[in-house]
Amino acid sequence: MWLNCSRTRVKPENVDQLVEVLAGEASLRPIQAAQGFCGLYLVESTEIPGEVISISIWQSAEDGQAYLASPACQRVVASIQEYLGMPLERQYYEVLLAVETQKERLSGNREKSTGVKPDTNQVRQAKR
Repeated sequence: MWLNCSRTRVKPENVDQLVEVLAGEASLRPIQAAQGFCGLYLVESTEIPGEVISISIWQSAEDGQAYLASPACQRVVASIQEYLGMPLERQYYEVLLAVETQKERLSGNREKSTGVKPDTNQVRQAKR
C-alpha cells in the first residue's frame, strides 16, 4: 500500500468550509472511483489550529500517482485553493506494517476496502 500525505495550513475559521468542499460529492466521487483507492483521512493538528493533512491510501504508488496527475484531482485542488494559506506540501509513503482492528477482522470487509485478505496483517520487509 502507498500513501499520499498533503499538508497545508488554512485559517482556523475556514476549516469547516474546507471539510465541506472535500466531503462533497464533486470531490469524493472521483477519488472513490479511482483505481486502487483504499481510503482517505483529513486530519487537523491538535497543536496548530488550521494545519491540515490529507492522507489518501492506495493499493500501489502507480494508482495513487495516476489519480494525483488526473484532471479530476486537479479540479478538486482548484476547488479548495481559496481556503489554503500555503501551497500543498506532498510527501509519499510506502506502508511497512498494517494492523487491522478486531472489528475489521470480524467484519470480513477488509479485503474490499484495502485489498488485503481478511485475517491477515500486512508486513513488508524493510529493504536494507
